[in-house]
Amino acid sequence: MWSVPHRQLKSFLPKRTRRAFGEKRSQQGLSLVEVLIAVVVIAIGLLAIAGTLGWVSRSGAKLRYQKVALALAESELAKLEAEPKLPATPTTRFVNVGRPVSDLPRGAQMIIYSEPYPTLTEKRLRRVRIEVRWGAPSDPLSGRIVRERLICLR
Repeated sequence: MWSVPHRQLKSFLPKRTRRAFGEKRSQQGLSLVEVLIAVVVIAIGLLAIAGTLGWVSRSGAKLRYQKVALALAESELAKLEAEPKLPATPTTRFVNVGRPVSDLPRGAQMIIYSEPYPTLTEKRLRRVRIEVRWGAPSDPLSGRIVRERLICLR
C-alpha cells in the first residue's frame, strides 16, 4: 500500500475529489454578518472611549475648581493673619467668589466664620474657619474646601 500522507494525497487529486475529502471552497471578501459584527464591536469600543474622555474632562474641571478654592481660602487666611481685625463675638461672613471674581462657577461662596478661642494663658486667640463652596449638591462638579486656623489678635 502507499505510504503517502493524507495531505499530500489531496494535492494530487482533482478538485471534485478534493471537495469530497472536506476541502472548502476559498472565500473572497466578507459576508454581511461579519461586517455587521465588526461595526457593532467598533461602535461599542468608540462609546467606551467617549465615556472615558467625558469622565476625564469632568475630573480635570473638578480638580481645577479645588485648586482655585484652596488658593482663595489660603489667601484669605494669609490676609487675616497679616492684619487680624476679628470681632470678639462669633461672626459669619459670606463672600461671593464665583465668576467673574475667580475661575469658580457662578454662585460660588466663601464662608468666613470666626469665634473667640480663649485659653487660660491667651485671651486674644480666634478660631477662623473658611469654607469655599461651589455648584449645586446634585452637580457632579460641585465641591467644597475647608481650612481652619488659630489667629492671635495684636
